[in-house]
Amino acid sequence: MRKLIAITVILALTIGGLAGCTKKTTTTTTVKKDDVELTYYRLFDDEDIFEPLIREYESENSHVTINYRKFTDPDKYIDLIINELAEGEGPDIFSMHNSWFTQHRKKLSPAPSTLISPTNFEEVFVSVAGDDLILPDETGTNAVYGLPMYVDTLALYYNKDHFEDAIPSRGKPAPTWEQLQEDVYKLTKSDNSFERFEVAGIAMGRADNILRAIDILYLLMIQFGTEFYDSGYTEATFADNAGSTGGLSNPGVDALTYFTQFALPSSKYYTWNAYLADDDSAEKEVKTFARGKVSMIIGYSYLYEEIMDQVAELEKKGQSAISSETVKIATIPQVEDPETSTEKRDTYASYFAETVSRTSENSDEAWKFLSYLVEQENLAHYHEQTNRPTSRRDMIEEQMEDSTYGVFAEQIGYAESFPVANADAYTEIFAETIDAVVNTADPDDALKDAADAVNLYMPTEGLYPVTVVTEEE
Repeated sequence: MRKLIAITVILALTIGGLAGCTKKTTTTTTVKKDDVELTYYRLFDDEDIFEPLIREYESENSHVTINYRKFTDPDKYIDLIINELAEGEGPDIFSMHNSWFTQHRKKLSPAPSTLISPTNFEEVFVSVAGDDLILPDETGTNAVYGLPMYVDTLALYYNKDHFEDAIPSRGKPAPTWEQLQEDVYKLTKSDNSFERFEVAGIAMGRADNILRAIDILYLLMIQFGTEFYDSGYTEATFADNAGSTGGLSNPGVDALTYFTQFALPSSKYYTWNAYLADDDSAEKEVKTFARGKVSMIIGYSYLYEEIMDQVAELEKKGQSAISSETVKIATIPQVEDPETSTEKRDTYASYFAETVSRTSENSDEAWKFLSYLVEQENLAHYHEQTNRPTSRRDMIEEQMEDSTYGVFAEQIGYAESFPVANADAYTEIFAETIDAVVNTADPDDALKDAADAVNLYMPTEGLYPVTVVTEEE
């Protein structure tokens, strides 16, 4: 062993070889790669989805062993990772939601630029992924902090039978929000039941019993032209009366007003209340849609399977449910009609990306494995297993042909997001904002309160400070 160590040291000094690379001496003595064990934490996806990919990588890289661990609770998952990293432990590789990267950037090890540079990243992956995952490192240089296996977006699920009955001239949802609220008015059927509606036009307006209420509000704020922060990312500005295109005095307030109108009994478009979906249930408005009690709901690609599961569950219990053939998916409405307007379209993106922890002792090997995972062939396997829309530009056109999920591939190119200082805090803040308006608060005042609350989480040096991270941090 002492002789081998001595040989290795001499080789490193005289030849300048890279650590971990296989070299031979003149006497044919070989210094082999050290075995590498990588721990991989991931949410939701079962191990059998990744097992063939992991086994193939291990067979091509015999010195690498990858241990996969699945989690199902996002809150417990991120808390566990943060606590483990604080103790200098934790996984080498883990998934992070795109809204978490700004907040937790210092806990991550960016990809080596020699493996994937920001320029390479932007050539391969869709635009929103670059916005979320290319961040300044501690020197201020842009670096890649995550690799996405998919990018999901909000789309509009609708009951085709309801539209054929109430709006037969079109048979599908309107392309703009202004027209869509008129659709809601035509689709809504009031009655004297406890729920007050025989059929609700759309599940919007409340934060408590709508699964993706906050994301829908974010979507509207983006589409209406809201400026979330000042130029230095030091202060929230979404409540400022900055003006926007179309003559709107405050796009943030207009977005909030539009969203909440559907839950206000005083509104012409009142269609949603606390009794239409159970806020304590995991299904919320999805079950209401499966029962045929609401014509439209908004959600991501995985919502389709959840609807089908609810339909099957209701039928199993002998309860009334819609036919699976009546479930259709449309692109998300826009402020302006895409058929006649040159304005950029927008939808809201939500996805998890794979990253490497700062505490990993094998970060280069971890990034090599992630680079392998996002190769076209491997993402094709992932899509086949999950139906999640691709993150790669070169796979979009093929996935657009899918009769069910093609809408999500179609929307990837104009998906948007925005950086957040604390994802959980923002969710709570905007939920309280929605609740306040539903309980008759003035939307201007409610949004100003939200901005004040968000500012408590804004770092004084901005969301993207350039600081040297010490060992203790």
